[in-house]
Amino acid sequence: MEHQHYGTHASLENQPMHSTHWSGGFWQEQFTGISKNILPNIYHLFDSDDISHCLANFRIAAGLQEGSHQGPPFADGDFYKWLEGASYIYGVTKDADLKQLIDQSIKLIASVQREDGYIFTQYSIRLKQGEDAQKLGNSLNFEAYNLGHLITAGCVHFMSTGEKSLLDLGIKAASCLKSLFEEAERNDSAKTAICPSHYMALIDLYRITGDKTHLETAELAIRLRDQVKNGTDDNQDRIKLSEHDEMLGHAVRATYLYGGVADLYAELGNESHRAMLERVWESEEYTKMYINSGCGALYDGVSPSGYAGDHPNLQRTHQSYGRPYELPNLTAYNETCATIGNIFLNWRMFKLNEQAVHADRIEQSFYNLILASKSLDGKRYFYSNPLEREQEPLPFHLKWDRTRSEYLSSFCCPPNMFRILSESSEYTYALREDGIYTGMYGDCKSHFQIGGKEVLLRQETNYPLDGIIRFTFEQEKSVDCTLYVRIPSWVKNGTLGDRRLGSKDANSYIPVSGSWKAGDEIILELDMQPRLVLAHPLVEASKMQVAVMRGPVLYCSEEIDNNNSYWPGLGLKSTAQFSEMVTTIGSTEVLCLESEDGISYQSLDWSEKGLYQDLPSLQAIPTKIRLIPYYAWDNRGLGGMKIWHPLYV
Repeated sequence: MEHQHYGTHASLENQPMHSTHWSGGFWQEQFTGISKNILPNIYHLFDSDDISHCLANFRIAAGLQEGSHQGPPFADGDFYKWLEGASYIYGVTKDADLKQLIDQSIKLIASVQREDGYIFTQYSIRLKQGEDAQKLGNSLNFEAYNLGHLITAGCVHFMSTGEKSLLDLGIKAASCLKSLFEEAERNDSAKTAICPSHYMALIDLYRITGDKTHLETAELAIRLRDQVKNGTDDNQDRIKLSEHDEMLGHAVRATYLYGGVADLYAELGNESHRAMLERVWESEEYTKMYINSGCGALYDGVSPSGYAGDHPNLQRTHQSYGRPYELPNLTAYNETCATIGNIFLNWRMFKLNEQAVHADRIEQSFYNLILASKSLDGKRYFYSNPLEREQEPLPFHLKWDRTRSEYLSSFCCPPNMFRILSESSEYTYALREDGIYTGMYGDCKSHFQIGGKEVLLRQETNYPLDGIIRFTFEQEKSVDCTLYVRIPSWVKNGTLGDRRLGSKDANSYIPVSGSWKAGDEIILELDMQPRLVLAHPLVEASKMQVAVMRGPVLYCSEEIDNNNSYWPGLGLKSTAQFSEMVTTIGSTEVLCLESEDGISYQSLDWSEKGLYQDLPSLQAIPTKIRLIPYYAWDNRGLGGMKIWHPLYV
């Protein structure tokens, strides 16, 4: 088997898996924390009968212990995500104890998988108990989602170990999906498989095995969406795929769907798919994207397809995108899995069109949401990712806790976070025949081929703490190629070699061509001055407020650092200047920002009932303000947090 090219209709392709590994700095520290803390912690949660019952379901289905199915139907897929991340980490560390745990897990899964490739612990346990069960009988049971994650785990395991033990289980699962989808088309009984991880998974499997059957199965699965009867915006199947022009409905279902369609376009080149992807992506990026790269603003909403006078078409939407610019802060939903799906979508769009905006969104998603979804020690997790938290408990119910939890009843996000952070170095570069496109920046070493010649590339940087990024070629023989250097969206000043950079260069690629051999360097230097950011005036919740960013990193204020001020009114002057300092939260050092240009005013009394009160005489009070990286918030107990601050002139 050989790794397949990304697709004839794509401009760029992935670097071969494990071509790049973190070698120091910020991301190496993250990788170490993931490997040492998150990997064993999530496995412990899955292995506990009392906490998640996840592995117990597999053991019961395999006949290794007694009991009944407990927990959500998608827990099987969540374990496959953990197994994918663990396999990738083994590919880096070659840890023998981890390999033993992985092999043990594969053996357990194999003992549950049925001869036709179908595997769903709830199904197997029901049959054992004499109950009726039907394959893909209920779309909400996540069978296809689970099978998709099994296939992806098999692909990553194969590329990390060279072994086929898990890949063979994925191939059997793909064969099962093929049979089930062909039957659905024959019987005119198409259903939407929610959170469709299997689209991307099947095409990955095709690229690894070269077996075109898997590509055909993915094409069939996506084609079946147009045959669904009485579809909904919640599942993105109310109208034909080619007619989609806005990000709607459940955010994970949407981003996984469009990621799969982008893969399909890369292979088959259906231009209506590409045009649709561009429309849908633009609607999200420019009207529905949070500054922390969160997406899917609402836990419950009403589909924008409905309008006054058309009440029968109004639809409840769940964990979903709202209307354009509908981006509340306090109640922002922003499921972690949705941003992970959006990274998948943007990475695929990037390989189609080489646009820096996609790589920029990926990088900011990692820093400002994926890292924020876990505590600094890796032991507690968010499901939703709000942009604000009030000081006191709210007088209404939110679906999820106001602080991170050690375990969530819906535990899909933590293992998803774990696998994408494990694989973060895969987003450093994309390749084409004549050169290398930079993606995420970080201290790393890479080894790949350009034009059939070996390239060894070293990236040295303290990014995002500073903006100096040094690329050094290390191969002995010279190679003619171009390094396409990404200039992030926030850049106002900097240099690339002898070239001065300005705002006009932001969100673009600059090609640097040469015949490169050991010792040759390219140096990118970016100005990392903190800056104030405004939201579009149609974003009502953030109107005439400012957020603070430094490089790609979003900052927030927490009440614990700013308790000498009236918290709701704490804001910033438009001319605010910041000093930088390193502080420790828990055992983690983070770069904080401080300013003498904060403004507040005396506390107001809201103890009386009522929504409104007459404005008392107010006096603006200069105050010091401290901000920390948003990814480091909620590590010091409950208290107020906000990203958006009132703007004072």
